[in-house]
Amino acid sequence: MILYIDCTSGISGDMVLRALEDLGGDSSQAETLNFLQNHTHEDGRAHHSQAHEHEHHHGQASSGSQNTHAHHTHRSHKEVKRLIEASGMSQQAKDTALSIYRVIAAAEAKVHESDIENVHFHEVGRNEAIKNIAGIASALESLDIDKIYCSEIHDGKGFITCSHGTIPVPVPAVMAMRETCDDYVFVTDDIETELVTPSGLGVLMGTCAEYRKELPKGTLLKTAVAKGGRDTGKEGLKISLIEQE
Repeated sequence: MILYIDCTSGISGDMVLRALEDLGGDSSQAETLNFLQNHTHEDGRAHHSQAHEHEHHHGQASSGSQNTHAHHTHRSHKEVKRLIEASGMSQQAKDTALSIYRVIAAAEAKVHESDIENVHFHEVGRNEAIKNIAGIASALESLDIDKIYCSEIHDGKGFITCSHGTIPVPVPAVMAMRETCDDYVFVTDDIETELVTPSGLGVLMGTCAEYRKELPKGTLLKTAVAKGGRDTGKEGLKISLIEQE
C-alpha cells in the first residue's frame, strides 16, 4: 500500500492521525503507553504552557484551540524513548515512533544548542502529543504501508505564541528540519499563522516520505481529509490510500 499526503494545507501530527484513522488505520497500540511511570521532567517540575504543540492552530481533538493554557510536563528525548520502548507496541510501530521523535529531537537540539539525547521537549513531550505519534505509527502498521509520498508543503508566516513565547513562523524547529531535507518543496502562503508543526514535518521525515508532485500510479482506495480547528481558508490535510499496480 502507498500513502500520498497532500500538504498544501499544511501538516500537523494530530491531523495526520485523524486522517489515518479515517482511512481505517488502527491507532490502538498507543493505548499501551504507560505515562504513570514517566510523567515529569527529570527534575520533577511540571509546567504550564500556552497552547498545544503549536497544534492549537489545527485544532487538537476535543481540547482544541479554546484552551489557552494547558498543563503539561517537559520530557527529554531520552524519557520519550523509554516511554515508547516500554510500551506494548509492536517493534515495527516502536521503530516508526522512535524514528519520528529522533528527527524532532535533532531539530530541537540544534535550536536549543543541546545534545539529542537530553534535549527537552515542550509541547511535543506532552502525553497527548506522544500518543499522537504512537497512534500514527500504529495506524501505518495496520494499513500495511510500504511507501509514503508527499506533495509540496505549505506553511504560513507571521508569529505565534507558544511555550517559548512569541516565535516566528515557520517555527524554529521546523526551520531546523527544513535545513536537512532538501528533497522537499516548501511554499509560503499569505496566511498569518502556522500551518506546519514540528510533529507534522517530523512524521514526513521520520517515515522517509518522498516528494512527488502528483498521485503515484495505482488504484485509489480512499481519501481522508482532516481539517484543523482554525479556519485558514484551506481544505485540510488530505491523505490518499493507494494500492500499488
